[in-house]
Amino acid sequence: MRYFSSASTVFFSALAAVFLGLGNLPARAETTATRATLANGLQVIVVRDTLAPVVTTMLNYKVGSDEQWVDGLAHATEHMMFRGSQTMSGSLLNDIMSVTGGDFDADTQSTVTQYFFTVPSQYLDVALRVERSRASGLLMAQDQWNQERGPITQEVTQDNSNAFYRLFVKMQDRLIGGTPYAKNGLGTVEGFAKNVNSTQLLKFYRTWYHPNNAVYVIAGDVDPQATIASVKALFGDIPSAKLPARAPVRLRPLRPGTVYHDVSDQPFTGILLGYRFPGYDSPDYAASQILSDVLSSQRSEFGAMAYTGKALGTQFFVQTFPKTAVGIAFAAVPVGTPPDSTDRDVRAIFDAYRRNGVPADLVEAAKLREISQLEFNANSIQGLADEWSEAVAVQGLSSPDDMIAHFRAVTAADVNRVLRTYMNPSTVVAAYAVPKNSGAMSSGSSEMAKENNSIPPSKHEPLPSWAQAVLDKLQVPQQTLSPTDTTLANGIRLIVQPEHVTHTVVVTGEIENNEQVQTPAGKEGVADITSALFPFGTTTYGRVAFQTELDKIAASTNAGTSFDLQVLSPDFDRGVALLADEELHPAFDPRAFAIVQQQTVGGLRGEVTSPDHLAEVAMNKALYPLGDPLQRFATPETAAGVTLQDVKDWYASAYRPDLTTIVVIGDTTPEAAKAAIEKYFGGWTASGPKPNVYPPPVPLNAPSAVTVPATGRVQSSVELAETVGVLRTDPDWAPMQVANAVLTGGFYSSLLYHDLREVHGYAYSVSSGLNAGKVRSAFSVSYACDPQNIVPAQAQVVAVLKQLQAQPIESDRLLRSKALLMGDIPIREGSYGGVSRQLLNYATRGLPLDQNMIDARAELATTPAQIEAAMVKYVRPDGFVRVVTGPGPK
Repeated sequence: MRYFSSASTVFFSALAAVFLGLGNLPARAETTATRATLANGLQVIVVRDTLAPVVTTMLNYKVGSDEQWVDGLAHATEHMMFRGSQTMSGSLLNDIMSVTGGDFDADTQSTVTQYFFTVPSQYLDVALRVERSRASGLLMAQDQWNQERGPITQEVTQDNSNAFYRLFVKMQDRLIGGTPYAKNGLGTVEGFAKNVNSTQLLKFYRTWYHPNNAVYVIAGDVDPQATIASVKALFGDIPSAKLPARAPVRLRPLRPGTVYHDVSDQPFTGILLGYRFPGYDSPDYAASQILSDVLSSQRSEFGAMAYTGKALGTQFFVQTFPKTAVGIAFAAVPVGTPPDSTDRDVRAIFDAYRRNGVPADLVEAAKLREISQLEFNANSIQGLADEWSEAVAVQGLSSPDDMIAHFRAVTAADVNRVLRTYMNPSTVVAAYAVPKNSGAMSSGSSEMAKENNSIPPSKHEPLPSWAQAVLDKLQVPQQTLSPTDTTLANGIRLIVQPEHVTHTVVVTGEIENNEQVQTPAGKEGVADITSALFPFGTTTYGRVAFQTELDKIAASTNAGTSFDLQVLSPDFDRGVALLADEELHPAFDPRAFAIVQQQTVGGLRGEVTSPDHLAEVAMNKALYPLGDPLQRFATPETAAGVTLQDVKDWYASAYRPDLTTIVVIGDTTPEAAKAAIEKYFGGWTASGPKPNVYPPPVPLNAPSAVTVPATGRVQSSVELAETVGVLRTDPDWAPMQVANAVLTGGFYSSLLYHDLREVHGYAYSVSSGLNAGKVRSAFSVSYACDPQNIVPAQAQVVAVLKQLQAQPIESDRLLRSKALLMGDIPIREGSYGGVSRQLLNYATRGLPLDQNMIDARAELATTPAQIEAAMVKYVRPDGFVRVVTGPGPK
């Protein structure tokens, strides 16, 4: 449950976000939707996708922070939608969804609030019934809000700890202040305590949450007509309602530009330039998106700053609303670089484009990529639901395809006109985030609080018959993957999984490596410098020429020890040729090396004092013995000592075909995929013995506690970790996975979520996990909270773990956790990325490719006694290393 807007989304996720609804290829029949509008006004859209037996339902209520009259009211309503209705308590809702193994969440945006479930398609009826339960008659009880107020204020303090969030709030107010889009949708700690209550929540819900104000998008492996019939049967009796008039949008005249400053805890200095851009409703919208793509392209002067030594990285992105938008040019530079100097460089580039226009070939390349992007987006079932929701509920289009004509009609003249109209140098708003990290760590006591360690009981109501049926028929899911697995003559392992839901192919490769183990002494940083050199071109094509070749086919590649290709299937052969050229024939040009080394050294100067890096260093020092490879980190000095010959030697030793696995998934055949990989990767050879890539086994760690201060953070990030003796291939791995599902699987249905978030409000989220490897493993629990909650929350974690060691898990909880794990199997395969990650993970760990079935059978057969024994054998509740990043315990 989270609030999304230009100002509250974690800044760097926004830089990488793919803006949805951006065109389509006419040949793709899979985008055909079955539609219906019920008598009460509910719009239903069903998009069939047979990638996996999975379905995502996304109910979009067309109301967000724009229409709230109290800061954070829309966001609070979204949270309370998980706290129960007249027909289903919040506890029951979470129990029902946990037995499906599904993912469920929500987000609040400026104009829409989205509620989504991703479940095995056989449980579609369960997801529909749960959504129906809260589509009317929500309780919004004051006692429930009193509990939820704790977690939501933790979310607020989390975002307020981010300097980029704080700066963006100021920039947004300057650019679009006075409009509904600039309202504080996230909310404030004080506001949630004083101004939001049950009465306000019910009023907002009863005003806007009606079927005639909603779009229900359902995507996945389902029968469209039967799905619409089910929605009609469940939702058809909800009455429509008269909706209030929307708040008007009146843009104030832009004021002269200004500069905002803040201190950050990042390892780099960030420079942001903000502009008021056209919204979805503007005829300039399509051209503004093309302009954003052009400026972000590494072939543009702005995008090339990272390749000319003027920046560590750049990106142009746009946060769009119906009537306006905010365009942001972002540049990161090494610590110590004056931000105003980079600001002038960026403005000079934009001024030159204003005078001379942007290159016409970059406009055409951006149009092709936008039109092709929908085909790539549909490689994920949840992504498909996101895409249609964005197009219809947010942008007000008939379908994502509606943008095709708009993009195709865009000309270079349109892009230049938008640039000159909206990127006005006299009204640009600038913001500088300059790190002020102390580089300090402090040790402290790891002793736990003696009070407040009782475990509140979890009350579980009987499941309704339609949800109980999941448990009554629980079994290992059918295997839906059938990859071919071959080894080429040079040692490359090739795994191919054909899928024909889109006209695309995704290639993912992994070279087994461990730079902390393999790097020569004193050359720490050589691996980073090597990987950073790949985008600078090959022995065949220079940097710009190589990107031009990719643009011709709307493909994207990444090279390094992890490499990948995303390409339309008609251009698969050409895409593999380019990927192999980048991976196997890097130019390693001396001029490029000088730039990359300078950037690496500059970046490390900031990193070695940054809180997140120091937290990693502290954790590794506490977990592993002196001299362990995982205590090796690059420094400015070691990176400065790397030579170009060191890079070439590292490449020759670490980049080997006999350590490489390649997974191909998509619209191809095993024969065609093998032919392409052999054609372009078959000549790759290696000499000498394979290097060792595994660190040695380690003893169990001693408990300890470290605090790493972080400038500007008001919330603390806490990681509890310890070394454990269980390995991935041990029989006890399955009982430990079931125990982990009991701990944090299924949201409030899990022990730690119920305790830390639902009851006490200590943390907004909590996660646990067993990272089991071939020779060493670690168990961890992580949460973020206010400083005064650090120790009480850890005490609760310890109490829960000791409970699992002292008494068997009750049968109903164990069965629900097993059901969650069974349901998660198809969900992991609901995207090309999910399938590729799973197959690569198994292959690189030396596991069978059907390890998911092997694991499922073992998990389903696990007994309470096996879980209790495994927890006693491996987990040491009082043995954690605690690393706090941010304010220390109070």
